[in-house]
Amino acid sequence: MMKFAIVGCGNIAQRSAIPGLINSGLSSISVCIDINPQREKEINEKFSLPFETSLQEAYNKYSFDAVYISTPNATHKEIILSAAAHKKHILCQKSIVINLEEANEVVNICRKYKVALYEGFMYQFHTQHKFVKNLIDNGEIGTPFHFQAWFGFPPISPKDFRYDKSLGGGAILDSGAYTIHSARHFFNCEPISIHSILEKEGHEVEVRGSTMLGFGKSRTAHLVFGFNNMYQNKYMIWGTKGVITLDRAFAIPPDIESILTLEKQGFKKEYLMEPFNHFIEEIRYFIKNVNSNDLLLQWQNEILNQMKVISQISKT
Repeated sequence: MMKFAIVGCGNIAQRSAIPGLINSGLSSISVCIDINPQREKEINEKFSLPFETSLQEAYNKYSFDAVYISTPNATHKEIILSAAAHKKHILCQKSIVINLEEANEVVNICRKYKVALYEGFMYQFHTQHKFVKNLIDNGEIGTPFHFQAWFGFPPISPKDFRYDKSLGGGAILDSGAYTIHSARHFFNCEPISIHSILEKEGHEVEVRGSTMLGFGKSRTAHLVFGFNNMYQNKYMIWGTKGVITLDRAFAIPPDIESILTLEKQGFKKEYLMEPFNHFIEEIRYFIKNVNSNDLLLQWQNEILNQMKVISQISKT
């Protein structure tokens, strides 16, 4: 059993991360940490877990092996630097930092202290993506050449950190990061060309964006993301013989089914994807591999490659 400290006890942590750590079968929670003291009542009532408002106090009072970070993007770097110096493994929700300079800094500190650093894109652990891969491997759509992803939602509270540049807000680091990650992993290589359009619409951060990535060999990806939209959460893969569309690709509760549509000339079939808890599966994957030097290096390179693409898009 790996003992965790949860850093950041907001909505996502309470809805997914804390239950995931409790129910993974491989982990336990030593303490929950949040700078907002009002969270203590929520944590006690829902989970009956110890609570602190200071990470340093948690180091002093509790024994744990790893931290799970669920705070605004701009706060991640300092938490990671602190956790690494205390020899704690680190599982951090995306986006792990806000720029490439910070990415290099956190990777180097974790190399120095020989601790695991993993950027959590939980969606990739859902079994529905294996189903997609099997269809492609079986030649159902021929040779894939174009990947499209949409991830965005209606306007959120004006006080939400996603609108705050100082907290690492903006659509790229939030919903956009999922679409970028999924395109890179689908083609299993890095883009060689990037063209983007970003819209701020009066805000200090981008609230909507569209990006075209070129991967060479006639392979392209078109990604659309943002806050002020009708809700979208899907990807589509276009091949020489057919098209696959997954209607709930990124954010999907563990009790919700999704629909996969396979289309070919004169043929259309829908498949019901069974519910699955991708948060638990991500936690299990992390715990099982924190001592694999090869995977630790792979995780570090993945962080850097993801942030390189984000940085190029951000310069648009």
